[in-house]
Parts: sequence; structure tokens; C-alpha cells
Amino acid sequence: NLRLWWGLSYANAMGVCGIVLVALGSTLSSLAADCGTTSTRVGTVFIARGIGAITGALSSARLYSPPRPGNLVMVFVLVALAAVLLYMPFVKDVWILHLTWFLLGMCTATLDTGCQIMTRKVHGIHAGPWLGANTVCFAIAGALVPLIELVTGQLFAQYATLATISVLNAAALYAAPHPETPEIRDQLPPRVMLSAKTDGGALKRPTYYLEFIFGATVFWLIGGKVDTTSYITTYVKSTEIVSSHSGSISLLLLWIMITIGRLLGLHDQINLKKQGKRTVFIHLTAWLLTGTLGMLLCALFPTRTWAFWTGVCLYGLGNGPCVGYVYDLVNRMTVQSEMGMSIVMFGLNFGASLVPYLTTVVWDYTSLGPETLVWVTLLSMFIPMPLLFISATVGNVFEKDSSSSPAMAKTVI
Repeated sequence: NLRLWWGLSYANAMGVCGIVLVALGSTLSSLAADCGTTSTRVGTVFIARGIGAITGALSSARLYSPPRPGNLVMVFVLVALAAVLLYMPFVKDVWILHLTWFLLGMCTATLDTGCQIMTRKVHGIHAGPWLGANTVCFAIAGALVPLIELVTGQLFAQYATLATISVLNAAALYAAPHPETPEIRDQLPPRVMLSAKTDGGALKRPTYYLEFIFGATVFWLIGGKVDTTSYITTYVKSTEIVSSHSGSISLLLLWIMITIGRLLGLHDQINLKKQGKRTVFIHLTAWLLTGTLGMLLCALFPTRTWAFWTGVCLYGLGNGPCVGYVYDLVNRMTVQSEMGMSIVMFGLNFGASLVPYLTTVVWDYTSLGPETLVWVTLLSMFIPMPLLFISATVGNVFEKDSSSSPAMAKTVI
């Protein structure tokens, strides 16, 4: 029952990250207008968010290290997040807008990294589906943001709703027991572990090759998602491929398909619990190909309405479950540690900031214009495939070495 409570609390906290991420992207045009500028000209806010995300991700390894209770850290971050969200509708200066995005980036990076660290801590070798459930809640919460926008139509009402959700999640986590307490920690499932010593008895320094590769993978996956979320409405208005009022509908459709993809992916991950890592790689590649095909249709037929709607649906469906599969592979192939998970989440948060910013630069200063969004999103689905091949190669070599060395016994999933 405690693991269920923790699992639901961490998934809901991950949902808060989802609503913040989508809200920032979907309301960027309104926030920029309040500051007297446009969404593409104020694209530097993504750099500000990126700096905050880097700060949050890099500090998370120390923040969530024992004996400090990880739940209390998350409670503090959720309350701080709510305060910044409540202030967002009142921002009138560009530099203050950058400051708020920095703070939101730092808070969400610390929060989502904590969600993944704590999920692996309490669920151990069984954490794969729970990590996938975190991404499902992320998507469901993200899909609610366009609905809130359509229903309320007011910036303050949107952000007040999001702040309330953040405070409620903080209360739920505050009421939960701490998994770091000795009497609870001893009853938790085992974790993926490696021996800390070599054959000669010397201490073995941990390496994070796979974490860096997986971090680069989610860099592109989340970067493309945030990019599309932030600029799909601007793309619709600029290209007039569909009516301008369909911009909000296209954003809603995108996140509905992302949610459907994540639900299907979670069901598949549960069925893959007893399958080998190679099967997970194959299924993940199939989802990546689905998203790539969707953006390829948009690139090849830029003036076709059917290609746009089909491309959005296929991209959302394909992109949706990918991050959950990557987390599953991280849990299967790497040692559970605060530093390792922080590296992966650093890649995710850095991509969520850098990819959209680069898109605005190319969009504004080259002849590619709005089509930049399509090509960058296409690359964000294609590039992870060779990165997965590299991670599979590194993982296979590592397993061979570990199996041949009695000092490097690993828990096999």
C-alpha cells in the first residue's frame, strides 16, 4: 500500500511538470504580447528556462541523496512552483518573464528528476512500468492544459488552476511516509546493483556512459515535443495550412495522441516486464518510426491539409511512449543512483530548452521560416534511433564484461 501511495504521488507530481511544460508553450504568445513582443522574438526565454533546468538537474543528485528525505524536497519545490505560477499572469516586462522561466525551469527539473529518482528508490527492479506511469500522467496533465485554455479563456484562471494542482500534490506528498526511514527502507524491493570493487579489491569508480547516451536520446525526444507544443499554433497562423482558429485544436489533438500513445506504451511495457532488453529496443524503434513517418508526411506535403492532420496524429502517437521506454531501459541497464538519474534528466531538461530556442533562431533568420518546425521535429524523432543503436552496443559489451567478472555481479531483470 505504501508503494502504491508513493507511486501515485510521484506520478501526480510528474503530472505537475507536464502541465507547466505545456502551459508555458501554449501561453507563450499571450505572455509575450503582455510584454509587448512576439513568441518568436522572445525565444530566449527557452535559454533562461534551460539555465534553470541545468541548475535544477545538476543539483538534484545532492538534494535527493540520503539521509535527506526526498519527499520533503519535492514538497518544497511544489510549493515554490505554485507561487511562481500564480505570478505569471502579472508579468509585464521581458526580463521578468525570463526570470520566471528560469525559476520554473529550475523547479520542474528538480521535481521531475526527483520523481524518477524516488520511483526507482521505492520500486527497485520493478520500477520500469512505474516510470512509464509517470510519463502517462505527464501526458494526461499536458492534454488538460489546452482544455483549460478553451474553457476558461483567461490567463489568470489557467495559471491559478495549475498552482492549485501543484499545492494539492504537495499536500499528498507531505502526508506520505519517508522511504528513507530504516524500518521502511529494509522492506523495499531490491535494486539493480554492481559491485563497488574490482578483482584486485580496489574501489571501482562508477561510469555513466549509458546515462549520457540515454540523456542525449531524451534530449531530442522532449525537445521536439516542447518545440511542437510551443509553436504549432504559430505554424498554423503563418502557413494557413488550416484555418487560424484550428491552432488550439491542433495543440489539443497533439496532446490527445501523445496521451493515447503513452497509455498504449504503458500497457506494452507491463507486458514486457519478463522480456529481454532487445525486445524493448525493438518496440521503442517502432514507435520512433511512427513519429518519423508523421513528420515526414508534413515535410513532403507542406500544403496538404490531410498531411498536416495525419502527421500531427502520427507524431503524437509515436512520440508519446518513447520517453517511458527509455526510462525502462535506464532502469534495466544502469545502476540505481541519484547521479545517474540526474544525468538522464539533465539531458531531458536541456533539450526542452535548447531545441525550441534553436528553432526560433532558424525560423527568424533563415529562409526556411515556419517549415523549420517540421524539420526540427522530424530530426527529433530520427536522431534517437542511432543513439539507441549505440546504447545497445555499449550495453551488450558491458554485460559481457560483467558476466565474465565475478566482482561485477548484476541483478538480472
